[in-house]
Amino acid sequence: MKNLILVIAFVFVIQTTIYSQIKINTDDLIGYWQPDEESSQLFFWKDVNGKLQVQEICGSSGKPIDLIRLKVKEYSLIIDTIFKPSEWVTKCEYFLTEPTTLKCYVTGDTNATIFYTKIK
Repeated sequence: MKNLILVIAFVFVIQTTIYSQIKINTDDLIGYWQPDEESSQLFFWKDVNGKLQVQEICGSSGKPIDLIRLKVKEYSLIIDTIFKPSEWVTKCEYFLTEPTTLKCYVTGDTNATIFYTKIK
């Protein structure tokens, strides 16, 4: 009986996680995103070929952060970067939790969870 309750709880958590995610529409990302704490600022736009581009700016130094990889998945956006002054490499996975809120899981040379709000 205890195992059955654990299985039901596990399935409920998985379903809640899946249904609470919003599919990524790259057009909705276009603009400036501000973090809820000191972190990088995000700017999204599309190039002349309609391909999504991103620029991260360090929140403390104002210096650009170099992009290694930008990958758009169905429910997430993965951005790998390197910050040249410190040689920090990070992988950030972004999920839309609301149409104007991104939840970011940062891993690599630092680990954090950051929320971004779309400003413009």
